[in-house]
Amino acid sequence: MSVGILSPDEIRDELLPDGGRHGLHRPSGADVNDIIGFSSVDLPLGTEYWVMLGSCRSGKDLSVADLLRLYAPNGPRTLTENTVLEKGHVYLVKVDLELALTDKRIRGKSTGRSSIGRLDVLVRLLIDGSSEFDQVPECAKGALYVEVAPITFNVLVSPGTCLSQLRLFRGDEDLFTLTMDELGYEAPFPVVNGDGARVSPANGGGRHTTFPFSLELTPDAETGIRGFVARDDPPEPIDPELRDHYDPHQFWEAVESGDPSVLLETDRLYILRSKERLKLPGHLAVECQAYTETLGEWRIEYAGFAHPWFGSTRGQGTPIIFEVRGHNIPTILRDGLQLGKVSFRRMSKSVPEPDHLPAKEQYEQQELKLSSCFKAWDT
Repeated sequence: MSVGILSPDEIRDELLPDGGRHGLHRPSGADVNDIIGFSSVDLPLGTEYWVMLGSCRSGKDLSVADLLRLYAPNGPRTLTENTVLEKGHVYLVKVDLELALTDKRIRGKSTGRSSIGRLDVLVRLLIDGSSEFDQVPECAKGALYVEVAPITFNVLVSPGTCLSQLRLFRGDEDLFTLTMDELGYEAPFPVVNGDGARVSPANGGGRHTTFPFSLELTPDAETGIRGFVARDDPPEPIDPELRDHYDPHQFWEAVESGDPSVLLETDRLYILRSKERLKLPGHLAVECQAYTETLGEWRIEYAGFAHPWFGSTRGQGTPIIFEVRGHNIPTILRDGLQLGKVSFRRMSKSVPEPDHLPAKEQYEQQELKLSSCFKAWDT
């Protein structure tokens, strides 16, 4: 055992039911193996949810049950097939996964899945004993809940729908986060440009632990556009579990401009991409973080993970997607602006190179890509 993010084999060996003691358990009786990915565990929704008065989080002296008693006046509801979660509302949903890590030196961090961030849905994990969203402390035990807040689109969910994922790891993150000096010894180097050539970090080497990623606003080779912006009048709720189903033109507009810039209108969601591209080996995963809001009146809405081997099958690697929202005043973003920060995390155990990627890792080949529930953009 070593510090780092748990690999799928480690999750199965250490946390699946054995002798009546569980690390991970699904109350529905479904197989935990079905939700284990390359470096995370999906969090399927259960059958119970609450409509909340607003966003709120638990703490050391405030359990999730306390939140429900104080801020869910109408009590629990049953989550059935194709339940509509409406934009502008906050929901708390019990997850079909429970933890029992009392004898494990394991903690965790959750984030929304890529497909959910691209639908402008905030998803945050809550568990008793944690005073922060998305954080699972050592020795955690009990039920998991996710706070779900659609912003632009109404969404359709059912029992088993996965809106977020949990990354499990040993040790503090600074113990297995690479500095830029350490990253410099990686060969082949995991950050490249569109020609597949190595890209050095803009902040140089040293003890920095984040690699700045910048905005790509040259037109996409396949669609000829620079990005997408969500329409204000979506015609119907969206089921994030569908694939290639919805006409994207009904939900999105193209970002087109004569010069390499984009004007962010206030309170609208933009889907953009990075210049830098990832080609990850089996012993590294990536966490993408928002750039500081002090750089302007906008922010990256959603952080995300990239699993081991992400982009490795392509000579030119794979860009990351920025979900950007303007705030307060219209703001101009220009090509090449630093927009996100990437941290490289070591795996506790290297993940073998897969023969093929499972369907849920569909963003491996992405360029400028919407959530996979949409059909390809037809120009």
